[in-house]
Amino acid sequence: MQKKLLEVQKILKLTGLPSHDEVFDLCNAASTILENEKDDYRPLSDSFAAGSLLDFRSKNLPVIVVPDIHARPDFLLNIINFVLPEGFIPKVKKNYTVFQALSKGYIRVICVGDALHTELNTKERWLAAMEEFNKEIYTGPAISAEMLEGMKTICALMKLKELFPKHFHFLKGNHENITNRSGHGDFAFRKFANEGYMVREFIHEFYGDDILYLLSCVENAMPLMAVTGNCVISHAEPKTGFTLHQIINAREYADVVAGLTWTANDDAEKGSVEQVIANICGPVMVPRFVYLAGHRPVKDNYALRQNNQFIQIHNPAKENICLVYKNRKFNPETDIINVDSEAKDE
Repeated sequence: MQKKLLEVQKILKLTGLPSHDEVFDLCNAASTILENEKDDYRPLSDSFAAGSLLDFRSKNLPVIVVPDIHARPDFLLNIINFVLPEGFIPKVKKNYTVFQALSKGYIRVICVGDALHTELNTKERWLAAMEEFNKEIYTGPAISAEMLEGMKTICALMKLKELFPKHFHFLKGNHENITNRSGHGDFAFRKFANEGYMVREFIHEFYGDDILYLLSCVENAMPLMAVTGNCVISHAEPKTGFTLHQIINAREYADVVAGLTWTANDDAEKGSVEQVIANICGPVMVPRFVYLAGHRPVKDNYALRQNNQFIQIHNPAKENICLVYKNRKFNPETDIINVDSEAKDE
């Protein structure tokens, strides 16, 4: 286990961009795993490909839900080193770190997406990178600094998937669009500058089109939703009450992909969360479930919507995770934990 931990830590602590071959191998491993995930928890689509739903209800374990990461390698490092509280893993008294618990198969980690594109205190760097691009400098110092953080993050995520394929999962977010396409439920992205285009061009210039293609293969094989014994998880608030068939076959429906990754606040249909839970688990189970997602930032630890059943958990200024206990309903007041050991108490 120590060797595996060191492999992940080495990626997260890189001082220079990972090599072409390192990225190539990680993409190959991750895409192969994702495209061939077991149908006992990832039902096949109508085309016999791995579907877009992860269903863990028959093998329920404690779950850690990770909000949008956005190129924060230190956040990911703090997550795997975080010591889990006593009682989170039933019948286990030892206090394991997240990485140790993953190694023993005691927990699952489900990330809600958005691996790339920093969004906190980096506006000036994005603007500097845009100036580089305006001069046709596609691998200049500003964008290279951005991509160092992004590539460390995405490579570590792929490595964790390779090490713990059944227990570490990453859902597609709206930023999982490495080619910056518009179509099939994806939309080209820009916020501070022209981030989607700039990242695509950097990878084309620095790594080559083979890496661009392989990263797109990883993204295209990602699931869009997960369900546990008491929780449904996706990147964004569901736009409407998607059916189980639509969710499993989401890649065939552009509106489902967009409706699970791009939904803005106040843009979802009333009751969509309750309807999705009912469609997957049955109406009788609705009161026992919450729906967790990121995408739109919150000011504090969380925000409640849809009769308090939908809980937004992405605060870009905090390193929060959600501890979803196996045998009780998620409580946002007690079960959202900051893993940053250097964070000051409020």
